[in-house]
Amino acid sequence: APSVETEARRLATRLQAAADDAMLGDRIMAFTVEKHGYGFATIGTNGRMVARTDDAFGFHRLPGGMVMTLSVRPPVILGIDGAGRPLSATVESGSQRWLVTYDGLTAHAAPAPKA
Repeated sequence: APSVETEARRLATRLQAAADDAMLGDRIMAFTVEKHGYGFATIGTNGRMVARTDDAFGFHRLPGGMVMTLSVRPPVILGIDGAGRPLSATVESGSQRWLVTYDGLTAHAAPAPKA
């Protein structure tokens, strides 16, 4: 079964890839979160979000028992100028807690500080 560490690292990698895609592709991306998972969307010129369905950015369901808590309300816009809105996401299950931080440019995953 995937561990909290694995899921946190996957989230950081996908968040970084989406931010890079937004910058390099000159398009606005959004990080979207639902109760049991997360995904990404492209924001069109009309302002409408179109959910991504490709492997890199499609919806990812968290394994049973895992929850993710965000520091900001989704969707989180990943700007084309590298100035995305900073966020942190805590991925946890039982006593395992990892923190994913995104400073608007880069994403990192690390064990969450003890409460």
